[in-house]
Amino acid sequence: MPQLTAAAVLQIGLLISALPAQYILTRWFGSDSTQRIQASRRLINNWNQFRKSYLTLQAWKDWLKEWSLKGRSVQNEDPLGESPAVEVLLLKEKDGYFAGSLEPRSPRSPPVKYRVGQVFRHKDEGYLGVIIGWDEYANAPDEWLHERYHADFQNLRYTPHYKVLVHTNDGTSSATAYIPEEDIVILTSVQVYHPMLNSFFSSFDGERYVMMPWLMQVYPHD
Repeated sequence: MPQLTAAAVLQIGLLISALPAQYILTRWFGSDSTQRIQASRRLINNWNQFRKSYLTLQAWKDWLKEWSLKGRSVQNEDPLGESPAVEVLLLKEKDGYFAGSLEPRSPRSPPVKYRVGQVFRHKDEGYLGVIIGWDEYANAPDEWLHERYHADFQNLRYTPHYKVLVHTNDGTSSATAYIPEEDIVILTSVQVYHPMLNSFFSSFDGERYVMMPWLMQVYPHD
């Protein structure tokens, strides 16, 4: 018995389907030859579109890529639906620098005067911002500390430091800062604008911003 190749099977399938296709064209698109030609062209165009969308290697690659990204997104979501992983990564820094550690600040460190969610004005530079994290003392790479604090300001390294979102008038700048406590002047009933604000806070209660659940787990006593 002769062996059938995949190409031969495809050819036989096309031949078998030719008669039903011809019947359909005649039955639904009229017996006139012009009508049948137009219908055939529409059918061929639809087939080509289907083939390009589903039967090409690139189409399958795109589908697999999309499926893979969706799978990763589901795996990375917080089980309580409170915090996509990407929001956590906004705060996390290498080695926990710049108030980037996600270890819960519990119990709360007594020297830390201000709290996450409070709005402030920078004492010297005048810009507004909101606190999104803090360290009991400056936690940053040595190079940054040496550049920031010269010999006359070494004492500031051992005071509380705060990571902040810097207010922007048009809401597009994503500037952040890491500043010592002495630079902060707390404000009330003032809101700020920043493109990442909603990643850290759920609302504004009239005096300060209310932390998202994931951030509240890091600063449970703020």
